[in-house]
Amino acid sequence: MSDHVAVQTVDTRDMNTVHTFFRREFRLVGGVIREVPDGDVDRARVVADHLDYLGRSLHHHHTAEDELAWPLLLQRVPEELAPIVELMESQHERVDGLLGEIAEISPVWRASAAGADRDRLADRCDTLYAHLAEHLDAEEERLLPIAARTLTTEEWKAIGHRAKNSSPRADLTLTFGMFMYEGDPAVLAGMLADAPPPVRWLVPRLARRAFRRHALQIHGTATP
Repeated sequence: MSDHVAVQTVDTRDMNTVHTFFRREFRLVGGVIREVPDGDVDRARVVADHLDYLGRSLHHHHTAEDELAWPLLLQRVPEELAPIVELMESQHERVDGLLGEIAEISPVWRASAAGADRDRLADRCDTLYAHLAEHLDAEEERLLPIAARTLTTEEWKAIGHRAKNSSPRADLTLTFGMFMYEGDPAVLAGMLADAPPPVRWLVPRLARRAFRRHALQIHGTATP
């Protein structure tokens, strides 16, 4: 075993907050797609934009983990990771494959709003949710406890910063609103702890409004 010892146990609850966002929105999106009337191109475009946003967010999240978390964990505690490496890799492959299928179908449906394309896309989204939820559960139960005692706080924060910096600036306020909707206020405050005071005051207010506006547009309610 490596003699690396993290300076302190890392608080990984922010990852659970991110996962809650993904679970909720990917669980709901198949139903949102199915509600689009056959031929309603305007509504299909709105929902397809939402699906693109979700796909981008998940991609940046997984990329940050793959680039910053896994290499350090594999270097420091390879024997602890050995039982779950294959599981995590296979789950990532399934999720990435489904995201690829969705990325192929979505532009076709966006342009046609055809019922057959809609139903095929919704089915793929439902399948993605099932595999994604399984993966997020396994990550929280098996990987996060290892990360908490292996990585430093600075290394853990770098994962979130990488995902944030990779995301389009236009997504950031909405994404924090997604976190806020079901997030623990203490965890949310921690996610903004390094920001200047004016930012800590302003971002939650803008994010709450952005989420409400987006939720009404996509789900028809501010409390999906």
